[in-house]
Order: sequence, then C-alpha cells, then structure tokens
Amino acid sequence: MKCRFFGWVSPIVLLIASTFALAAEPDPAAVEFFEAKIRPILVTHCQECHSTSSKLLKGGLLVDHREGLMKGGDSGPAIIPEKPEQSLLLKALKYDGVEMPPKGKLPANVIADFEQWIKQGAVDPRTRPVASTSPRMDFAEASKLWSFQPPKLTAAPSVQQAEWPRRELDKFVLAQLEKHALKPSEPADRRTLIRRATFDLIGLPPSPEDVEAFVNDPSPLAFETVVNRLLDSPHYGERWGRHWLDVARYGEDQAHTFKARNYPQGYRYRDWVVDAFNRDMPYDRFIAEQIAADLIGSPSDPKRLSALGLFALGPVYYQDNGEQAKALADEWDDRVDTLTRGVLGLTISCARCHDHKYDPITTADYYGLAGIFASSDYQERPIVPQEVLDQKSQADSAVKGHQLQLDRFLDEEARKLRVTLIAEIPQYMTAAWKAINQQRAKPNDKKVLARVAGEQKVSELLLKRWVDFLSVTGDAQKSRPWLAGWYEWSGKQDPKTDLSADAAALATVQQFATEFQGLAQSKLSAKDQLFAEFGENIAFVNPNDNAVVPPGVIPLGNLFDDQSGVSLSSAISTDKFGAAASDKSLGVDRVVQGWGRQTQIASDVHFDFTKLGSDGSSHGGVINDGWDASGGIRTLGQSFPSNAKRTEQGIGMHANALITFDLDKLRQAGLLPADQRFVFRADRAGLNDDTFGGGGPSAHLAVIVSRPHRKKDVYDGIIAAYINGQPATISENDRVYYFSGEIPEPLKSDGKFARFEIPIPAEARYLTLVATGAGTGPGGNTISSDHTVFSGARLEQDPLPTAPVAVAGAGNATARTEAELQQAKQDAQLLSNLFHDQGLLAIPGSDADKRLPEPAAQKLTQLKTEQDRLKKEFDSIQVAMAHSLADTSGRDLKIYLQGNPTKQGDVAPRSLPVVLTGGERKPMGAKGSGRAELAQAIASRDNPLTARVIVNRVWRGHFGFGIVRTPSNFGQLGDRPTHPELLDNLAVRFMDSGWSLKTLHREIMLSATYQQSSAYRADGNEIDPENKLLWRMNRRRLEVEPWRDAMLAVTNELDRTVGGPPIDLGSGNNRRRTVYAFISRHQLNDLLRLFDFPDPNITSDRRSVTTVPLQQLFVLNSDFMTQRARALANRLNVNREATDEAKIQQAFASLFSRPPTDEELKLGLAFLGTATKSGTGGNAISAWEQYALALLGTNEFSFVD
Repeated sequence: MKCRFFGWVSPIVLLIASTFALAAEPDPAAVEFFEAKIRPILVTHCQECHSTSSKLLKGGLLVDHREGLMKGGDSGPAIIPEKPEQSLLLKALKYDGVEMPPKGKLPANVIADFEQWIKQGAVDPRTRPVASTSPRMDFAEASKLWSFQPPKLTAAPSVQQAEWPRRELDKFVLAQLEKHALKPSEPADRRTLIRRATFDLIGLPPSPEDVEAFVNDPSPLAFETVVNRLLDSPHYGERWGRHWLDVARYGEDQAHTFKARNYPQGYRYRDWVVDAFNRDMPYDRFIAEQIAADLIGSPSDPKRLSALGLFALGPVYYQDNGEQAKALADEWDDRVDTLTRGVLGLTISCARCHDHKYDPITTADYYGLAGIFASSDYQERPIVPQEVLDQKSQADSAVKGHQLQLDRFLDEEARKLRVTLIAEIPQYMTAAWKAINQQRAKPNDKKVLARVAGEQKVSELLLKRWVDFLSVTGDAQKSRPWLAGWYEWSGKQDPKTDLSADAAALATVQQFATEFQGLAQSKLSAKDQLFAEFGENIAFVNPNDNAVVPPGVIPLGNLFDDQSGVSLSSAISTDKFGAAASDKSLGVDRVVQGWGRQTQIASDVHFDFTKLGSDGSSHGGVINDGWDASGGIRTLGQSFPSNAKRTEQGIGMHANALITFDLDKLRQAGLLPADQRFVFRADRAGLNDDTFGGGGPSAHLAVIVSRPHRKKDVYDGIIAAYINGQPATISENDRVYYFSGEIPEPLKSDGKFARFEIPIPAEARYLTLVATGAGTGPGGNTISSDHTVFSGARLEQDPLPTAPVAVAGAGNATARTEAELQQAKQDAQLLSNLFHDQGLLAIPGSDADKRLPEPAAQKLTQLKTEQDRLKKEFDSIQVAMAHSLADTSGRDLKIYLQGNPTKQGDVAPRSLPVVLTGGERKPMGAKGSGRAELAQAIASRDNPLTARVIVNRVWRGHFGFGIVRTPSNFGQLGDRPTHPELLDNLAVRFMDSGWSLKTLHREIMLSATYQQSSAYRADGNEIDPENKLLWRMNRRRLEVEPWRDAMLAVTNELDRTVGGPPIDLGSGNNRRRTVYAFISRHQLNDLLRLFDFPDPNITSDRRSVTTVPLQQLFVLNSDFMTQRARALANRLNVNREATDEAKIQQAFASLFSRPPTDEELKLGLAFLGTATKSGTGGNAISAWEQYALALLGTNEFSFVD
C-alpha cells in the first residue's frame, strides 16, 4: 500500500535515530570546517597565550589541541560539544563576562562559525603536541593513492548472467553482485522508467501523452528515443545546470549586507551554464572557460566571458576592524576550495595553515594556487560583439557631440541676452529687495530665493547675485559709487521690519532701479573699448592676479577663487595667490582632510588609504601656489623660508588632505567636448623647500583617476592610480578600493621630487590629488612639517588646441587725464559687475532657453528634438555585461605561516600541486595570473581527477549516490570507489567521446543497471543494505526545484521560458522554473531553505534530505500549495461534462504517470461525494481542491522510483 503523505511519521523516527547515533569516525566535512574556519582563528588570535609553546600560559587554558579545550583552564571546560550556550570559549568570544581575544572582538561571522562548530559536536582532529617534531608525510607513498593514478581502461569482467547486461558498464556492476551472491532486480515498468528518466534529465514530470506513447511503442529503441528527446530538450540544461550551480556555490549577493558587492548580472553566468549543457559543450572546455575564458577561446564569442562567473560571483568578506588581509585570504581560499573540491575532488584548502594531514598537499601547493587568484581582479565586462560596442560608442559620441553643440548655442545666445537684460534691472532690484527683507524676517527659510524668483519671474542664480550685490557693507560699498544713494537709504531701514510688501519702500526701490538702469544704458556704448582696456573681469579680480595661460592648459589652482557659473577661460585667467579650495570652487567636487583610514573621494567611490599612513591629523587647507596660505611653493631642493612669497605655480596641501576635481564640470565650463581627453602633469611633487634638510618630514602623494560606477554593485570606478609618480595596483573589497601592491618609498625633505604625467581618458570623471603623512615626528606627530606640494599641477587638453584659451585684458589705453582714467575705470567696473560671467546680468544658458527671440527659439527647438532622437538611438543599443575576472601582473604569494597573513614565510610560486605534475613543481609564467595555464592543466587528459570527478557527479545525479560516495573528496579521508574499474572505464570513455556529457548520460541511462526496479528485496537488503552494489535502483526524493516545478507543470501554470533575469520566488504570480529564482547568500528564500537547498556560500556536492514537521505544515497549509490545489482542480474541471472518474484518472496520469488502482478510484469518488467546503470566506476550499491538495502532498508525487 502506497504511503499517502511524506514526512508524517518519519520525523519522529529520524529524531530518535539521530539522538542515539554514535559516529565511529569524524565526519570529513566537519574536519574540513574545523580546518578552514576554526583552526586559523585559534592560531592567529589565541595560541600566543594559550598553547604548549606559550612563554607564559594564561588562565591554565590550552587551545592548541582538543584535549586542552575539553579540559579547559582555571574556569572549567572551554567547550561542551553540542552545547554552545554552556561553552565558556563562546561566551568569551562574545565578550560575555570574559573578553577574548583582548585586542578586539572578532567579527560576528567568525563567532557564528564557532557557535556552529560547537553545536555540531566540536570536531577537532588535533592531538596534544609532543616535544619532538612529528615525522612528515611520506609524499611518495601518499601519492600512490588510487585517485592520483591515471584512469585506465579495463576489460569488462566475465559474468554468469550473461543475458542481463545491456551496456559494458552493466558487466562491472553484475560482477560485483555475483561476487556477493546477489542478483540484479527486475526491470522497472515503462511508466516508472519514463517518469524516472524525465525527472532525471529535465526535472519535470512526463506528460500523459508522452507516457502513453512510450508505453505503447513496440520498438526496442523506444527508451533510447525517449532519452534522446529529453537530452535535446532546452529544459535539460536547466536541470543539469542546477546540479552544477550547487558545485559553483551560485549566489547573487553576499552573506553580509554592509557595503556588500551584489551581482545584478549574475544570471548571465547561470544562463551560460544552462546553455553550455544544452549545447553539450565538451566538459574540458566547460571547465577551462570558467577558469580563463578571457585568456582562451575566440574573441568573436564575447558571451564566453560570462563563464568567469564561477569565481567572479564568489563571496567577498568584511574587511573592517583591520581584517583586510584576512578577508582577502578568505576570498582566495573560497576560489581555491571551489575549484579543487568542485572540479578535482580534493580538500586542498586544508593546507592553508599547515601541510595536509592526510593527502600529499603542502602549504606551498595551496599558496601556489592562491597566488593565481590573488593575481586576478574582479571586473565587469561587455558580452556583446565588438560591432555593437562600436555602435554604442558612436551613438554616445553623437549624443555628447550634439549636446556640446546645444550647450554652445545656449551659451552664445545667453551672452547676447546680457545686454537686453538691462531692461529688467528694475525687476531684479525689486525682487532682490523682497528677498532681502524676507530672509531677515525668516532667517531659517531656505526657500526664499526660489520662491521670490518664481513669483517675480527672474533667474534664481541672478537673483542671488543681486541680493549679495545690494547687501554689501563697508569698503565694498565705496567701490560702487553709482549705488551710493541706495546703500545710504537701505542702511537706514529697520532690519527688524519686513518691508518686502511696503508700497512706499517698493516705490523708492523702483526709483533707484530706474536710475541705475539709465546709468548702465548710458555706458553701454563704451563696453567693448573699456573691457579691451581694463579687462572684462576688472570688478572681480585684483590686477596682480591676472594670468596669461597657454592654449589648452588649465592650472588647477587657478580655479580655487572662482565658482560655478564662471567660464573656464575666465577662471584660469586669474591666479590668486593663497586662494583656498572648497567644494564651491569651479570644478572642485570635494576637499577632505584628516579622514582617518578611508573616505569617499568621489560620488560613491570610497577609498582606504591605510597603506599610505593616513590618519585623523590635518592642518591648513588646499592652497593655490602655496604650501599654506602663509608661504609659497618652491621645489629647487634648497633651503627656503616658510613664509616666502609665490615663486612657482601649483597646489600645496599639508598632509593629510585630498582634493577631487570634477572633470565633467570643467568640460562644461570650458564648452569642451564631453569626451575631451586630458593629461595631468605635475613637474615636481614632494615636500616643499621650506622643509629641506629637516630629516623628519615624509609623505606619500597619490593621484587617482576615476569615474562613476557604470552600474549599481559593479565596482569599476578606478581608471588609474599613481603613488609618488609610480603606477599603483588597486583592488576592491566591500565596496572600498585600496592600494594592494607594493608601496613606493615615501617622499622626504631631501630635495628629491616625483613627477606625474597621467593620461586621462574620455570616460574619466574625477581627478583626485592625495597627500598623506608617512612617518611619525617629534611627540608622535604623524604629519610634522609634511608640507606637500604639486608644483606645476595642471591639466592639458589632449590634443592641445591652437587657439588661445585665456588672455588677460590687453586693450590699448587711450591717453587721458588722471580724472578721466579713474572715471573710465569706474565705468569699466560698473559694466563688469553687470556683464562678466559672474555679473548681475550674466544669465546662464539653462535659464536663457525660454527668453530666446525668433529665430533662435526655433533653432533651439530643432536642436533639442535632434538631441532627444540621438538619446533614444543610444538607449536602444543594449550592451549586456557580465561579472568576470581580469589579469593583473603576476603575483606569487608568500606562505602565511599557520594561516596568519602577518606571519609570512617563503614565496610559493604560482603552480599546480606537485602531486599533479609528477612530483616536480612547475611555476607559471612571470606574466599574467597563470589562469590560462591553470585551465589547461585542470582540463587535461593528463589530470587524473577531472574526468573521474565529473563522471562520479553525473552517476550520482542518476542513482542518488556516486561510485565514490564523497563526491568532493577523492583523498585519503574520502570513500573508496565501490566499482573502481567501472569509474575508470567511464572516465576514459568520457574523454574519448570528446568529454561529452550527453554521451555519458546515454551510456548510463541505457544500461540495465539504470533501468532496474527500485522495489525492496529482503535478500539484497540483508547483504547490502546501503545498495552500494546497485542490486536495485534507489528511490529518491525530488529536490525542491523539480518538486516545485512539477506542481506548476501538472497544474498547467508553468512558464517554460528559458533564461533571463532572476525572479523573486516569494512573488505570488511567479510561475517560472525554480532555477531562475534569485539566490541570496544573505537571506535565502524560505521555501528553498525549508526544503534543503544548499548553502550558496560554499561549494556543495550533495543535498541534505531532511524530514521535519515544518515541511509537512507547508504542504498542508501554505498559500503556495493551496493555490496549486485550486489550479489543479480548475484544470481537472475544465471539461464540465467529464465524470468524476475521468477527472481522477486524468489527475493520476498527470501527477503519477499511471492510472489509479481500483481502490484509489473508489476512495477518490467516495471522498468527492461526501466532502464539503473546508474553511471560511476567501480561504474556503472546495472538495475538488481538497482532493487536489491531498494528491500533491503524497509521497508518490514527491519521490522518483
């Protein structure tokens, strides 16, 4: 009699069984967890004070062996297995009473690892250390293990039951059965077989039509036809791709959320895997491309870069609290572990802290692999053909070029409008009067200017200038004699009284405005002559600060005394000594000082300067032409007074300080193309001459070129970085960039300087100059006399233009008397206040568009229409991106002694473990990461493991267990193969077939072994209760994906679309296959977690099969199951004329691929005839819905026989 509901009684049985189960040997997985997660922490943070080698043992506690932890110290046992809440060690780590380690609390994820370790029994293979050094492993002997020997073909053994085998593999299975006096089981019936095969290959139930066609097909090739049809299905890749994604620990975010890197394009990797299986990509190429697709394969196939998601989508770890080095080591370890356990079936990560205890793997082997990943950086890359990228680039250039044309048109028209705005002087003065009074009345109201500008229909930018202009006091009033009457009158008004609406006051304002308007109009005819003589900027610039600048050169310090709204040419034509930069300065994005370890250097670009010695100390500002406001720049390598005047152009800043320039704002201010390239130059950078010979000062100077991240959670912001004039290597972790390579020697006060010459490409948005202290001076001052300067700091257009960019006022003066000269100068100042770029009537182009007369307005409309068209064309060209890797310069790591990054030993050349290279270390090439060589070595016939491991995984996918029952451990601690010759034969034939997985599936599924019944037999169970000899097929419970998908399929709801972005599995209208669910490492979907989905943080070789009450509650009570029951009932009741008997038969055919038995039909009819609605209101379910729910909840639906 078939069991109706899975998991109803068995949870109690399992709980009782697990309570009394005693493990004879440590679980290999638990040992791996200890070696990877627990031992390194004990070594790094605890053993200095609590080991047999400690100079002074503290608290009587030893943590360097299991006995010491169990015995504990003065306070009692440190750990009590399976009872973390009673374990003193865990309490100490949580700083609950005792605080260990005393130097700082460990990260929460590390403490969680200890809690999990203790809860699972605190497996610890370490024994008490002895005084003498234990003998090293016999490497040659350990290398003789079966898995390190090349697989070889073996002739199939002779068997007595010669008629049973259908394929060669059957003979190996049968020989073992006969050796143990067993016989194989009868063949499964055809209904069972097609259901088994269909779930195995595509993860879905067969349709009733397919079942009947197979049952009634008399051909001896009928089952082969079914297998071939299923292998050709696009759903095959979904099913077997999901198997691989378990191994690849596929996830689309991080286990932690603080500054976590997410993977919005991660599905590209998942879709690549699915497609690779569907195309039967040779497995050696499948592996090679996941390791080094960017270095091998055809450039004409850019989608191959998606394959690099195997490593690019890996976890990243939290680096704060000084844990950066360990976090990076953890990331490399994840890559090593995923590759070696997933592809090679070796637990090489156990050699991170010490030579492997059981396998011939040394720490040099481990760090030889880790160095390959340390030499590979995360990068997002396009996966479309080059012609698409070219089209996108051309469209982008068209948009930017046309935007420049539009901006230039508006700028030209806005300049023409300046003179016409004389007519609006009364309007602006009235508006300014209202704003001044309202601001006095409501000083906290930040919207006064915007509100008044809207009411008076004037430019808000110009209104602010008028308010400032009319509100000056003291000497500033004396420089504007034409408004002397205004200043006298307005100064007599009661500042506590709001006169913004006072009629008399407004009339007076109007009178002053009319007089000022007339004065301006009367001087207008002399404007050009006066500007030629005195300069258009006379009202804003000290004559001594005027500068003559070569064409295309932008002295960056010249920008500090100018604000937005000023043209670039005007800004760089003035060079005010001692001007301090701020975020209000033209083109300056931010100025930061004394930030500590890390800071934001640009929009969403965070940088950690710890390796340059940055801290919270600071002094002074970022100054034009001076190391400080009190003294000028000089870089001749000679003594120089600290308060001397200007001798060189440049930028000075006392460490620790940085300044970031917004290149786009400079391009806009200069009406330069949006893709204008530059070169940054600093002729001499270092410590100013006023510190020469001091001996103590030392600093680092860095320059960073960056851009906004192209997409959220894609960290490609840094374009280039230099330290002390030398190119620097940048890495990223937890959304923070940092210098990861060697740091040059600091610059000192010895007269030696660095030189910077940095190309700045079109896509660059930000340029950051950084100065940090690099040593400690008297009294522990980390920035003592660190007067850093960038002499000659400038941007140069690339290429340089031929026309001048900025020239100081150079008109010919007319012969005048002194009084006439002063009057002319006064008139020039009046007109400059009105018409200069910072003037009262210099309306910005953004405000000018609605004021343009015809035909300029019509031309503007045409330009905007064309710009919209170009933007739509640009947006229509889609450039798909993938998370991938990119090579850096080759980097061999030093061995971290006992896994501690702060204690390093010899260099381990990047290489494959020597056990796989004939016992001889073969270092990778000096250039690149070594991933290409690694891919070639892993995906090679000469590698004894790669083919065996994948053949075993495929076998496990069909039988529930592998020939080796530890699929990711082919080492000494792993199980030995139950059929070693069979495994080797399958591996060799697999490689001979061109590494074809579909050929391997056919070989297995067309065998008599696969086609056996799963029926229980007492004789087989007595001799081989675990069915290692395969005397029958194993009955298997469906994983969560095919179980959920099958429900959607039989209810006719399943969306069979292949590929695409992930979907939220919890969404009520989600009908897609479960393989397309969003996989979160941080918060795994409840359904997936409940039904044994593997942890996406680590590579997984098998699914747990738990049976817990919550699973049955989900089946009986969840909204998801109720919705499926209703959908199934609706499907069965579509034909209202069909009898209940016919509907029951249809249900059994869809769900179980068989007709109901007489008893089942009788029970079904009886239930439907007597059942009533269950529940109330919208939650009520009908008799048919109750019946459908019962069928969906049966064991038979959830298992494959």
